[in-house]
Amino acid sequence: MTSQKPVPLLKAKAQSAPLTPADVLLVEVALESWRPLSLRLRFPATLEHRYQEQERESRTRMFFLSGIVVFLMYATFLINDAIYRSEDLPLAMLIRLLGVCSVAALVLPWVRRVESMALKEWLMTGLVVNAILVSAVLLQLSRTETSYMDTLLFGFFPLVANIVFRLRFPYALGGSALCSVIMLVVVVREPPSLDGLEFLALVIFVCITGLSLLANHQLEQQERRVWLLRCREQHRLSEHRKSGDKLTQEVTHDVLTEVYNRRYFDHYLVHQWPVLTQQQNLAFIMVDIDHFKDYNDHYGHVQGDICLTQVAAALQGAIGSQRGMVVRYGGEEFLVLLESVSQQQVRGCAERIRRRIRALELVHRRSPVAGVVTVSVGAACYHPGRHTSATDLVREADDALYAAKHQGRDRSVMAE
Repeated sequence: MTSQKPVPLLKAKAQSAPLTPADVLLVEVALESWRPLSLRLRFPATLEHRYQEQERESRTRMFFLSGIVVFLMYATFLINDAIYRSEDLPLAMLIRLLGVCSVAALVLPWVRRVESMALKEWLMTGLVVNAILVSAVLLQLSRTETSYMDTLLFGFFPLVANIVFRLRFPYALGGSALCSVIMLVVVVREPPSLDGLEFLALVIFVCITGLSLLANHQLEQQERRVWLLRCREQHRLSEHRKSGDKLTQEVTHDVLTEVYNRRYFDHYLVHQWPVLTQQQNLAFIMVDIDHFKDYNDHYGHVQGDICLTQVAAALQGAIGSQRGMVVRYGGEEFLVLLESVSQQQVRGCAERIRRRIRALELVHRRSPVAGVVTVSVGAACYHPGRHTSATDLVREADDALYAAKHQGRDRSVMAE
C-alpha cells in the first residue's frame, strides 16, 4: 500500500485517444444528418483521419488474408485452361502464374508494410486491374477456338474488388471502371461468335459490376454508421466512467484535503483488519493541529481550509514511499496508517511529521506554543495480545496524542 492507496476500480478496456468535444459534436451531427442513400462516404477531415487510423490494422489484415485466398483461387483458372485450351496450357501457366500470382506475392507483403491507407487501397485496386488485364492478354494470345469462354469469368474481378476486398467506394468505382474498359476492349476485339456469347458475357459482367458496386457502397455506408455509433457509445461510456470515478473520489476522499475520509477508513478497517494484523508490523499515528480553533477564529475559515490542505499534503510527503494511508479523522485531526514498519520507523515518521508541519511556517499569532502552526502527534504500534480490534489501536494512539498535548504540544509521543 502506497502513501495514498488507490480505491479499486473497474479497468477500462484499452482504446484509442478519447474524442475531443469538437469530435463529439461532429459525430452527433453526422448521425443526425445520416441519409441511407447518400453518395457521400467521407467524414469531416479530423473525424475521417480518426476513422482511417482506427480501421488501419483490421483493413490491412483483411487485405492481406483475403488477397492470399483470392489469388490462390485465381490459380485454379488453370483447371479451365487445361480443359478448354490444353494446347495453350504452358502459355497460360506462364502468364497467370508469372503475371498475376507472382505480382500478388510481391505486392501483398508491401500492403502490410506501407503506412498510407490510400496507397494500400491503390495497391489492392492495382492487383485486381492487373489480373483482368493479364487475363485479357492471355485471351488475345490464345489459339484455342473456345478461349472466348474466358469472358464469362471476367465478372469475377470487380466482384473481388468490391465485395471480397471491400475497397473504399471511390477506389471500387475507379477499379470497376478500369475493369469495364478492359472488358469492353476485349469484347470489341474478339471476333463475333455464332451463339453471341460475347454479348452474354458483357451483360453478366455489367450486372455483376453494378450489383457489387451497390453492395460495396451499402457495406461501407453501414460500416461508417456503425463506427459513428461505436464512437458515441464509447464517449458516453467514458463520461459515465469519469462520473463514477468522481463519485468514488467524493465517497472515499475528503473533498477539501483530498486524503481519505473517516467513513472510508472505518469501512476499510472492517474488511482489512484481519489481513493487516497478519503481518503485525502495523501502526497508527494520530495528528492534531495545535490550537486550530484559535487559528480559524483569527484568520477566518478560508485561511483555515488552506491550512488544512497544506497540512494534509505535508503528511503525505512525510510518509513518502512508506506503505500507508492518510485519513482526515476529524475537523483538524488526521490519522496515518502505516504497514510493515518497526517501532523505530514509526517513531521516526511521527517526528518527521511534526517537523514537516512546523517547517511550513504558517503564521499562527494566536498560538501559545509557537508563532507558526504546529501539531501534536501520538503513535501506537500493533501488539496481538493487547489490541483485539482496530478500536483498541486507535484508542492507544489517541492516548499518546493526549500525552503529547499534556506535555506542551508541538511534540510526538510513542505509546509504550
